[in-house]
Formats: sequence, structure tokens, C-alpha cells
Amino acid sequence: MSIPALQAMERARAAGGRLVDFTQRESRGIGQVCPWDLVATIGPEPEDRDAAAWIIADEIMRARTDLDDLAYRLWRDSALAGTPLAGPDRAHVLLYVGPVFEANDTTGVTGYVGEWLWYLSTRDLPPEPGRSVEILDPPSSTVTDSGPDGLVIHRVPGSELGFVFRLWEMKKFTAEKTKPSDTIRKAWQQLNTWGARYLGQISWGGRELAPDTREFVASMARQWVDAKASGNGGVSIALDAADTPDTAFERSHQHFTTHTHPGALRGVVVAIGDLEDFAKDVRRYVWSAL
Repeated sequence: MSIPALQAMERARAAGGRLVDFTQRESRGIGQVCPWDLVATIGPEPEDRDAAAWIIADEIMRARTDLDDLAYRLWRDSALAGTPLAGPDRAHVLLYVGPVFEANDTTGVTGYVGEWLWYLSTRDLPPEPGRSVEILDPPSSTVTDSGPDGLVIHRVPGSELGFVFRLWEMKKFTAEKTKPSDTIRKAWQQLNTWGARYLGQISWGGRELAPDTREFVASMARQWVDAKASGNGGVSIALDAADTPDTAFERSHQHFTTHTHPGALRGVVVAIGDLEDFAKDVRRYVWSAL
């Protein structure tokens, strides 16, 4: 049973307030065509797990409410006070919570939390030399979106187009009769088949972009079709820590064949003890205001 939201928030704040403050990241697969990172949760106390769940719940609600600051404040104040909302306030916040969390769909919520684990673990990485993050959007507001799961665009001065991007496919692994490698293979095959279409589904017209950024994103679908070195693929898999493979992504290039240039493939494994139970903790914190 997770600790109250207020205690979890205070624990998170004391550690730094970010998910990366509760994880360790290790480079794996050095020398493979597809190197990968293992992102594992750490912490000497069980409360660290609850703090990480609170961070994700809070980040999810901040993103889902978007410009609706009132809805976010209502949700957060209620969750931290342990007093559920009622009347119009409850109806207001439910508009943002309901689409993902109302049905208590374990499969959907676990996959959604897996996407947020990747996003927050990626967003708060230290800056890389010679490049900066130009665009990194949070996960979609639905659990059934057929578009891209993740996209990172880096500004790289001196490169051919001034930018590079990586399109990410994300999966969760909780099955007992299959192996993580099966899930990884299917993710690469999906990206191999539908990557260009995913890029074509992204709408950029309403966004304020610098002129050179606009020019780059306008051509990303064609860059993918032409297998330009500016376009890359990535697969992230969230799983139970006990299922963490000793090796992973070693056959990725056999399933993702559209891009073969150096650095075209990258993998991430996010390992958390009892992933489904952790996702339930995130849902519990989100739902605690209702």
C-alpha cells in the first residue's frame, strides 16, 4: 500500500523532485549495432518507490491539464490533503483524469505509465556535448493513439541539416509465456513498417517554431523514406526488474532494416520491481482527488 500523497511528495522533494533522482542509468550493449541503456529504479527505502510514483502522477496531471491551471491546482491540493473533490470541482478534474484512469484498465495504465517512465528519464538527462534538445513532447493524452509514442529532435550545429531526430516505439512487458526479446522484436518491426506513417500523422502547423526548425520538421517524413542519417529509430521497453535481460537489442538490426547508418538504432530498458503494481500506485495517486 502506497503512503499518502503528501508524504510521497515530501520524500520526492527531499531527493530532488525528479524521477532521475530515483534511478540509475547504465550503458549496455557496447559494440552492438543497437546499444542500449538500462534505467533501473533505486532507493534504500520503500518510500522511494512511492515518491517516484507521485512524481509521475504529478507530471501526468500537469501535462493533461495543460493550460487549465485551475484543474491542476484543484487536483493537486485535493490529492495532497487527502480530501476527494465533490460537485463541479470533481466533474472538472474528472475531464482530465477519466480518459486514461477511470476504467481502471490495468493493461492500458501500465503501458501509459511505461511511456512516462521513458519520457521523464529522457527529459532530465544531462545535456549532451555538441547538441541540445529542440523538441521533446510528453506522451499522448490517450492510451490508444496509433501515432508515434515518442520523438526527440536535437539541434546539432555543423550537421548536414542542423538537426537530427529519433522516433521511438514503446512497449511494456508483463507476460509470463513470452520473453522480453519477443516484445523488442515486435516493436522494431512495427517501427520498420509504420515509422514513416507515424511521422506523417504529426501535426506541426499550429506550433510556433523557429524558421530552421520548421524547415526540418516539414521534411522529416521524407527524410525517413529516404533513410537519411538525420533520422533514427529507438525502442523502449518497461518491465519488471526481475525480467531484466542480460542481453537485449542484439538482433534489432535484423528487424529494423530501413535505416542502416551508424547510430541509427538505440534501445532503452526501464526496469521497476512489479511494474503493474507500480502503475497501480501511480493511478492511486492520480485518482486520490476523486
